[in-house]
Amino acid sequence: MSATVGLEYNGLKEALRDLQKVNPALRRQLSKEMLQIVRETMVAPIADSIPSSPPTRGMNHSKRTGWKNGNQQAGVIAKIDTRKARRRNLQQGAQWESVGTVVVRTKTAALAITDMAGRGPNQTRNQNPMMARPNFASVLTSKLGRGPSRFMWSTGERNIDATMRRLEPVIEKIILETVPGVVRR
Repeated sequence: MSATVGLEYNGLKEALRDLQKVNPALRRQLSKEMLQIVRETMVAPIADSIPSSPPTRGMNHSKRTGWKNGNQQAGVIAKIDTRKARRRNLQQGAQWESVGTVVVRTKTAALAITDMAGRGPNQTRNQNPMMARPNFASVLTSKLGRGPSRFMWSTGERNIDATMRRLEPVIEKIILETVPGVVRR
């Protein structure tokens, strides 16, 4: 389970794959530049929006879904994802799977659960009535002051324009290296 925010540029994935074939060293350098920009403009604000203490009393433990499991802020990562949509989804116009080129996601279960709790129509996903917590989402909303997508998506959405502006020069470099006949301005 992970919460993600993705940025999509049309043709960028293909250009990165082509650049990997032609000049892997340049591909690595440009990927590092892109990741650095995303870490500064997206990951840092998202990490700042995550509380350092457990949002509920029940998350104050060191197990998989506990807040003490580690630094929740360090669980927010950025990565470059150039994979294609699955074939079955491509046949449907990839309408069921859009994979961002630059993805910001959390690696920790506790943060993913806290971030998205209450989003679906079924407030308790657990079939075991002893494990179901129907008021979990409402408690989080009352304590944190915002509804589902409390950290990742809401903060990412606020910073997406600044991130896109800073990524444009790097993306232009990628396009210039992969598309023949493009003249520099």
